[in-house]
Amino acid sequence: MLEPKDGFYKDALTAATKQQLSGTWSIFEAAFEGETAQIPANYEECGRDFFQFTTTDTYRDHYYISSYECEKIVQDLNYELENGVITLKDDWGSSEEMVITQLTGDKLVFKMKIDLDDDGEPEVVSLMARRYTPPNDLDLYSYTFGSEITDDNRNEIKYTWQAYDGFYKFDRYEIYRSDTGCSKANARLVASITDSSRNYFIDLDPPVSGEICYFFKVYNEKGLLGESQLVNFFTEELRPPQMEFVNVAMQNNQVKLEWQPFSGNYFSHYEITIRNYKGGTGGAYQEYPVTTIEDPEVATFVDPTPPRLKDPVYAIYAYDIFGNVSSQTYTDSNAWELTWTHPEVLNFASVKFVAPAHDAPEVFFYGRQPDGQYQLIKYNYQDHAVSATAVRSPEAYTSIQMQVHTSENGTELFFAQGNTLAVYDAEDLSYKYKLNTPSFFDFAYLGNGIFSFTDSQTIYTYKRTNADLVLISQKSHFSTHFGNTYYHLLPLKNGEILVGHYQEPNSYKFTINAQGELSDGQPVNIPIRSRTEKKTLYSPDKDYVINLLDNKIFSTLTYSLEEYVESPSFPSGISRDGNLIFGTRNNPQEQISSESTHEKKARIYNLETKTVITVDTHGYPHMLFENHLGQIVSISSGFKRESLDGSAPKPDIFVEVLEL
Repeated sequence: MLEPKDGFYKDALTAATKQQLSGTWSIFEAAFEGETAQIPANYEECGRDFFQFTTTDTYRDHYYISSYECEKIVQDLNYELENGVITLKDDWGSSEEMVITQLTGDKLVFKMKIDLDDDGEPEVVSLMARRYTPPNDLDLYSYTFGSEITDDNRNEIKYTWQAYDGFYKFDRYEIYRSDTGCSKANARLVASITDSSRNYFIDLDPPVSGEICYFFKVYNEKGLLGESQLVNFFTEELRPPQMEFVNVAMQNNQVKLEWQPFSGNYFSHYEITIRNYKGGTGGAYQEYPVTTIEDPEVATFVDPTPPRLKDPVYAIYAYDIFGNVSSQTYTDSNAWELTWTHPEVLNFASVKFVAPAHDAPEVFFYGRQPDGQYQLIKYNYQDHAVSATAVRSPEAYTSIQMQVHTSENGTELFFAQGNTLAVYDAEDLSYKYKLNTPSFFDFAYLGNGIFSFTDSQTIYTYKRTNADLVLISQKSHFSTHFGNTYYHLLPLKNGEILVGHYQEPNSYKFTINAQGELSDGQPVNIPIRSRTEKKTLYSPDKDYVINLLDNKIFSTLTYSLEEYVESPSFPSGISRDGNLIFGTRNNPQEQISSESTHEKKARIYNLETKTVITVDTHGYPHMLFENHLGQIVSISSGFKRESLDGSAPKPDIFVEVLEL
């Protein structure tokens, strides 16, 4: 309400209207106590400060605070006009007044109370403003255009910029994309945005390319204000969102998997894998694909053939169209460890020795359990059950193979223990006693209660009577002695025996009579170059020996080289009649990983026809043999191993009968 006696309101132009005020003004002069002063621009390069009245009761003040990029402050207030007095109000209730004394189409004169001398008492100042057309806005926007990629948005091609904050009316932002070659010449418009406050763009339909380039334009009512440079985006930086299982469970001997559907951009496919670890990586850790699913809405899968692996771990990944995967193999949030074991899998982390039974579907195993303890068992692979366990396990480490033999003492298992042989009943693996022996690097049973032993220079024969061994004979063999224990005995038919070492070019042949006496020690051209497990393949029916280090077949009649076995590359067994050689091309010396060349295949070479057949197997074969029923049996692992004795995160060793 005007107070007539207050000189501040004197001469107010009461007829002034909002329509007359509407527009843009800038103050050019100020008058105080009869003196007039010109008001210059604070920053000439930016133009003058100015203010606006709108017909919607908004007063907007624009004033520059820096010449750097013409930084300015824009303040919006509400205003009222009554009887020539403009009242400006902010949102907190504060107000100030402008008294209009003159208003024409191009001139506005008004009074305001301003504290000019900082004494706390405002003075009345008269200000003269004229209509003003600001220069076009500076381009403060195009150079801010750039990609944004953080851990929170690795599933989107996102660009941001500073939102338009100019004087003139905003028109649009435009986003252009160059799909190939990163050139503006071949770029096309992919988005036009008319909301000035919108300061980002996400490309939801990009081309499949390793590098995509974008640039940006900003328009106001006066036209093109600015244009950015090309900014490239490398799609290898993207990552689909992490996948998570809802449930993994056995169902009718199959594994049913359920997961949260993909939620993100650029979906290509799901990949479900199986692996032998939950978290971590290492030389024995492996992972293999089970299936891929290209429909993002599909969220279930049934694995009809779960792996032969104790407590397998299923993992799920999402791939985008650029080939990026949701997570690396060292993460485990996308994995589910299934508490389940295939009935065929033995509870061994590794197996040191294997000895097949001669007349039953059984195999003797000595191996290390997951808890680190070693165990000796007999396993029935027809029933998938352990038929006997040794209560008293072998106590000493040895590199000498355990052996099963039948004599007048029954069928027994012999296990080297230092300078003794531990004897077990093969029926129930009950411990019987130890046979005291000479120091030896290998032993052989020759029948009729006669045992042979060898060290680096001497071969011995002993006669056994129950728990006693009595020396019968001894002979020297190699004059060169190697500093290791890889001397190997190989009994032949007709009372002959070979002593070999993988570093010796020949072996020593001895004849042993019915009483166990040694004679005729002589070198023969059959190198016994077996691997470290001291295994040599010998066929008494076909009279040959296979040298397992270079796959050469030697005659035990003429002691000459007969043939080189090209396939299988790594033999591990022969048929009972000696006509078939079993093996694989899985190199036991190859460093194992998911990418190594091992395969689930056995190869069988026929000596008569000189042909090889390949048989698919359920696991990776390590040792093959023909059982008493004429079946070919494999000791296999569900995942790749260098050997049965190699380490692995989880048990996966099992016995399978090949399906020919």
